[in-house]
Parts: sequence; C-alpha cells; structure tokens
Amino acid sequence: MRKIFLTAVAVVFLYAIVVDAAPRASQPAISLAVARSRAQADQQSNSAQQIQIFLGTITKIGDQFVFSDSVNKASYQLDDQKTASKFDEKIIKVTGTSDSADNLIRVQSIEAATA
Repeated sequence: MRKIFLTAVAVVFLYAIVVDAAPRASQPAISLAVARSRAQADQQSNSAQQIQIFLGTITKIGDQFVFSDSVNKASYQLDDQKTASKFDEKIIKVTGTSDSADNLIRVQSIEAATA
C-alpha cells in the first residue's frame, strides 16, 4: 500500500513539474506582440532613413552652416559642415537622410541647384 501511495505522489509531483515547465498560451501571444512591435519600429526606422532630396539655401549662423528648406519652410543642421561651407548663401540641392529627432540632415551630397 505504501508503494502505491509513494508512486501516486511521485506521479503527481512529476506531473506538476511538467505542467509548470510547459509553455503557457499567453507566452506566445506576448512574444508575437513583441515581434510585431519590433517590426513596426524597424519599419519606421527604415522609412525615416530613406534618402531624400532637399532644395534650399545654406547660411552661416554663428559657427554653423544651416540649411533652410524652401519647400518645407524649415531649417536643419548639416552633418557635413566642410562641404556646406563651399555653398554659403547659394541655392543648393542636398541629398541625404533626415533625422527629425535632432533636426539634422545626414548629408550624402551637396550641389548647386540647376534652373
């Protein structure tokens, strides 16, 4: 009788361990939600990093050359100050990516705008 009782206790104990270790239905849902969130963040990051063309002028404000976008009526800092210095007070075309969080254009090229 004692063997049967100990066997039953062991079976219940092992069952409890297996059930506790098994993944719960809510865990995959959480993982799926996290995966969706990461995918959306990646998509937003990729769309924010698309190469754009900006038209406007470069002016020197203090020690920095600033790009004034004539289309969007906005001003941006430029990460390539050396190239920007060559186009002071000129109408130009800037190719690069916009970082709206820092109000910065990551410059790929700057050239004089053609009429």
